[in-house]
Amino acid sequence: MNTWIMGLMLTILSGGAWAQPGTLTNATVTDRTPISDPALAMSEVSKGWVAFRMPVIEGTRSPCCWQGNWNSNRAVGCSLLTDHHSYGTRRDSPLAQNVIAYARMSGGSLKAVRIVGEDCPVDGGGAEVTWIGATDDTASLEWLDSVARSSRHDASDAALYATALHASPVATKNLHALVTDGDSGLSEEAVFWLGEARGIGGYRALDELLDELPHGDTRQHINFALAQNDSPEALALLVEISRNDADPEQRGNALFWLAEEYPEQAENLLLDTLAGEKDEEVLEQAIFAISQLPQRKATRILLDLAQDPEQPREIRRQAMFWLAHSDDDEALAALEELLTR
Repeated sequence: MNTWIMGLMLTILSGGAWAQPGTLTNATVTDRTPISDPALAMSEVSKGWVAFRMPVIEGTRSPCCWQGNWNSNRAVGCSLLTDHHSYGTRRDSPLAQNVIAYARMSGGSLKAVRIVGEDCPVDGGGAEVTWIGATDDTASLEWLDSVARSSRHDASDAALYATALHASPVATKNLHALVTDGDSGLSEEAVFWLGEARGIGGYRALDELLDELPHGDTRQHINFALAQNDSPEALALLVEISRNDADPEQRGNALFWLAEEYPEQAENLLLDTLAGEKDEEVLEQAIFAISQLPQRKATRILLDLAQDPEQPREIRRQAMFWLAHSDDDEALAALEELLTR
């Protein structure tokens, strides 16, 4: 009997501890965990905060708020009373399995959304918080999509961020739909999150979007998103774009991001582009991309190009131009010596 009673007490205590929004303190919490739909919960709360838990994609670092310098090791947590400029994740942030979404209601309308990791300390500042616990994936993603499309800027950004982190594969489909829906106004942001947060699923979506989107800024933004994606397939696709895409602007833009994010792989590719590319604008972008390589490498290649009599005059001129704009003293000295011959 004593063992049974102890077990029952532990179950009750653990249930009470679990029925809390992460590490929230200084708040009055009302437990409404039978509700699994955020939209339903918010329809019943005219004032205060509604909080719920969502599973996140593997490899997600716990988002939180930081004090002062971004490189500081002092994590101080977030507040429901104030906005935080030093917010996000760092390389040393703990891995997360879930995040907590806080939605502030006033007069029956949504006013703000905050997304934090379960381990991130949150000061409620005396707020009233309705906690609904784990939510249905479909219901939470539908609510996030509605907020992203219809809310003011800050809440929309937070909803997009939460969608990008969500563990369900449906989140990738929702971001894809935001890209192709020209009326959403969220195309480039959704493209970014597909690359930044969605892994191999995001890569596949970006690959599809290359065929679906017309030439232009949003399609070029796919290059940047691929450069942020952590799958090897993303790098291979970015290389393929730089070589063979039908849009010269897309090719040139891909060269830039290859130089920025993959300088070791980009060097030979950029030199091959100079040897085989016919479009003048792409050639200019290739020279510019070379100038963005690590400083010593960029100086060496640009100087070689500027001094090579077999290079076309325009390539030599562009190489000298970017040498002149370098912060490398060695590059400037070499250029001065070249010009005084």
